[in-house]
Amino acid sequence: MSTDASLRIVQAALRWAWDPIGVRGIEGASDEYDMYAPQVLEMLKAEASVEQIANYLTTVVRDRIELPVRPDRDRNVSSMLKQMFAVSR
Repeated sequence: MSTDASLRIVQAALRWAWDPIGVRGIEGASDEYDMYAPQVLEMLKAEASVEQIANYLTTVVRDRIELPVRPDRDRNVSSMLKQMFAVSR
């Protein structure tokens, strides 16, 4: 799978499964999390663990978005992404 396709998959997962702000399906907000997708993709390529990716997502929510963290959601999304990435290789 190409890097562009992999990046689009990560972007979609962040938008629809992660969505800490709650903008899923809102017109004009489809790119809200795109800035975090390249880092997640690099972590996937580097075979980072589910916990490492989840910790990154939790840090983003806490430090950049400044919302209450939900580590279970971050872990679930990270696990899903790891599985999707493994299948696409």
